[in-house]
Amino acid sequence: MRFQAKITRLSYPKKIFEGCSFSVMSSTAKMRKLTMTTETEPPENSGKLQAKGKYKKGYSGNPRGKPKGARNKSTLAAEALLEGSLEKICKKVEEEALNGNMQAAKMILERFLPPRKDRCIEIDLPSIDKFEDVLDAVGYIVNAVGKGEITPSEGELLARMVESYSKALEAYQFESRLKNLEENLNNRSKHEARK
Repeated sequence: MRFQAKITRLSYPKKIFEGCSFSVMSSTAKMRKLTMTTETEPPENSGKLQAKGKYKKGYSGNPRGKPKGARNKSTLAAEALLEGSLEKICKKVEEEALNGNMQAAKMILERFLPPRKDRCIEIDLPSIDKFEDVLDAVGYIVNAVGKGEITPSEGELLARMVESYSKALEAYQFESRLKNLEENLNNRSKHEARK
């Protein structure tokens, strides 16, 4: 597809542009008008281009794209500058932190120590098989928090876990009781039908 550009000079009177927010126009403003015309020729090397110069849906204008793992040139340049002096910079920040510079210490701690995650809680909860056991488990958690064996936030987390387990236990027991009632009702209706 070939494009031909036709450039024409047009003169507009100044009063057309009065009150506009831009002050680029002179008394005899001249603007260039670019009109594009297309010739209908088959696209070269590919059938992906449409007649209007746009790519068809589903086809990329840059099929190969940026290679995976390619890095920005400015990042590479910055790394090249710091490559020789990075070790010296790290040692200097470490010295400043040891000399009492709290910003340097904060920077080291933020960059090199991962944020603390929840620790594994080792506690011997009583087994929960029925609803009466839920009360024992919650009491055990409250006592452990009171003695300082676990933190209050850990106790709250454990209590929520026990609560969700008790809800699941309640749903299971409700379903099993409903199933038993349905079986009893079916057996009773069969027994009455025989009579």
